[in-house]
Amino acid sequence: MNLAESAPAAGVAACLALLVVLAAPFLLIADAGTGLGVYYASGTVGAAGVAFLAILLVVVFLSGRQERRPADTVAGVAVVAGVGLLALAIAWALAVDVQNLYSFPQSATWILWHRWLVVGVAALVPLSAGAFASAVV
Repeated sequence: MNLAESAPAAGVAACLALLVVLAAPFLLIADAGTGLGVYYASGTVGAAGVAFLAILLVVVFLSGRQERRPADTVAGVAVVAGVGLLALAIAWALAVDVQNLYSFPQSATWILWHRWLVVGVAALVPLSAGAFASAVV
């Protein structure tokens, strides 16, 4: 398997991993109260914008992998959207009110570093897109 085939697959995997990481607080915090809504709504577009771009990028990477569009065009779109995804994730992580994070139950102290995990996983998307672009250009 060459880089032109494996990089889009890695991009899809990174986007799906990002969606799982974003959904984790909904699944793991039993009684979050209203703090979870405030947490996800932080920033200009909130975590919903990050999730939307991740879903969009799954379609972009799959169209490149299945050769439905020219690979160089898809790779360019993936790079630009991947960098945008990372920028939105960073903006969201920086906009989260730290005081809100301390309102969660004691069993959910991992929420303090969750936003940085989102940024770390989001960084894998433009890396995959960049690898895809370097393989097809």
